[in-house]
Amino acid sequence: MPGLRGVYNILSTPFRPDGSLDEASLRRLTEATIGMGVDGITVLGVAGEAQKLLPEERRRLTEIVMEVAAGRVPIIVGTSHDGTEATIAASREAQAAGAAGVMVAPPTFLQPGPALTRHYERVAAAIDIPIVLQDFPPVNGVTLSPRAMADLVRAVPAITTIKLEDPPTPQRTAQTLELLEGRATIVGGLGGMYLLDELRRGASGTMTGFAYPEILVRIWRAWEAGDRAEAEATYYRYLPLLVFEGQPKLGVAIRKEILRRRGLIDYAVLREPGPRLDDGIREDLEATLRALAIEDVYPPLS
Repeated sequence: MPGLRGVYNILSTPFRPDGSLDEASLRRLTEATIGMGVDGITVLGVAGEAQKLLPEERRRLTEIVMEVAAGRVPIIVGTSHDGTEATIAASREAQAAGAAGVMVAPPTFLQPGPALTRHYERVAAAIDIPIVLQDFPPVNGVTLSPRAMADLVRAVPAITTIKLEDPPTPQRTAQTLELLEGRATIVGGLGGMYLLDELRRGASGTMTGFAYPEILVRIWRAWEAGDRAEAEATYYRYLPLLVFEGQPKLGVAIRKEILRRRGLIDYAVLREPGPRLDDGIREDLEATLRALAIEDVYPPLS
């Protein structure tokens, strides 16, 4: 499988009020997301609260998404763990379930060097599907320079895509692509906030959990078709929502509230510990959605 291109939506994980996995909402969300034209789906990412799930819940979630997708779009499964053996086990399970690839972030605080390279080498040797290298320092405290990422790709050819989320992402995308020399693609993240500039610098799409993935699809399709004016117009029209949803510490909670409003999940519940939206944030969200008239363009499910 070559490096990823297009829009890969990172699914939120729906929960019931008691904190249990909401399988009905997960099925509905998966089906709706595919219908929005995404190029693929990623499960068990940071935006999916993967770190809060039990092993059996991770397996069940993957199983449901695979069943609903039924091969219509590729599914990438997050398998990051601090231990190499645990990452290998999760990656093998993902492959057995039908994953098109696995997303693996560096173990916590394991900075670039022989040990990190060995970690990825062993994961790659244990599976037959590609690896997405996740570059997101806030989660693991690991800083990957453009050179470090390029060196990892050279050492581990199974890494065919880099999910680059350490700002400034447009600049780092260009710098890393120059060093990669075509060995891998780069996709953005961070809720799509910098998507347009990332595309200008050579990114091949985005992998993120924005609550309106069809907007990102519209931007990407226009860009790929050479219609820069349409890509820019769509991006700048909805940039206020990209920024609002991307607020640090609150982003996942805001996203789930929007998904609830859209009728895609039943409850905007985060598994504990997690933030809760106060009345002020809800009012701000309502004002942003109203100003954009977004629910007129993308009405909630009936």
